[in-house]
Amino acid sequence: MWTSSKHFLMIFALCVVSTAGNAAPLVQPQDTVVLTIRGQIEHTNQPNQALFDRQMLLQLPQATVTTQTPWTDSAHTYEGVLLQDLLHYVGAHGRTLSATALNDYQTQIDLSTIEKYPILLALKDNGRLMRVRDKGPIWIIYPLSEHTELDQPQHHEDMIWQLRTLDILP
Repeated sequence: MWTSSKHFLMIFALCVVSTAGNAAPLVQPQDTVVLTIRGQIEHTNQPNQALFDRQMLLQLPQATVTTQTPWTDSAHTYEGVLLQDLLHYVGAHGRTLSATALNDYQTQIDLSTIEKYPILLALKDNGRLMRVRDKGPIWIIYPLSEHTELDQPQHHEDMIWQLRTLDILP
């Protein structure tokens, strides 16, 4: 099951209306940067990139996905930002997302898959903020239990934990 705040669309629309014709800069992170988004994005807070600390991500509309994964014994409830919402927030446009973990593990995800399914950037696992030792601070979670067609090795490989960078490619 997944839910997303309806307020995101209203906030996003207001941002688009208020910045028509020029890209709005994002606020600066005040704490340790946990996610960097680069590539084909319109909204940045550093030259050619958007840096996010955990608090910035937690202030965005949150969603929940309850699912089982190949790495958990039972279903867990994950909370965080829908990947498609975050990509809209930074004004991403391209065809492919390249995701890189802290250990340099890398995968590429077609942006059409992100638009089709509620793929989550999980910040919490069963209500607890995720730490590096717990696959955090960010884990890409596919809703495998709700969308069984995603429960395939190809998509398991896309579920990067300890995510650090997203590159939006043409």
